[in-house]
Amino acid sequence: MIIFGANTRYKTLHKGHFYCPNCMTERPYELKEARPYFTLYFLPVFPIGKPREVVQCAHCQMIFDTTVLSMEKPKRPMSLADILNHLDDLLASGTPVEYLVRDMTAADLEREVALRAIRDVIGDARVECPDCHLSYASDITTCSVCGRSLEHHAD
Repeated sequence: MIIFGANTRYKTLHKGHFYCPNCMTERPYELKEARPYFTLYFLPVFPIGKPREVVQCAHCQMIFDTTVLSMEKPKRPMSLADILNHLDDLLASGTPVEYLVRDMTAADLEREVALRAIRDVIGDARVECPDCHLSYASDITTCSVCGRSLEHHAD
């Protein structure tokens, strides 16, 4: 009986670090050349087909297309403490009041407490985008969502 088949052999081309979508964190990887071989009695005899490059996570061993190397690591959402500690900077940089209230209430802060914290930083004076209807600190001149010039009036 003759036993034959095909198997893929790998050759490491490069090593580095990347964001592994399986591990969902930064991990070491190996960029490898994968080439299929004809096997006879489980021994590779000659290459068949064209080689291709793949990325293998050194931790979970999953194999990915090379496009995984261009993926950006997802940004970690700000914690409630981060938001509260940087509330003045966030408002001064043009973050809409409604977005901050949404993020603070999503982190289990009561809506009234979130609104009070914002009021403590910028007071009651706000500007509103005529298109998005989002409100900003009164010294912000352009909507960070649509880019439109903001109407200045106190709410």
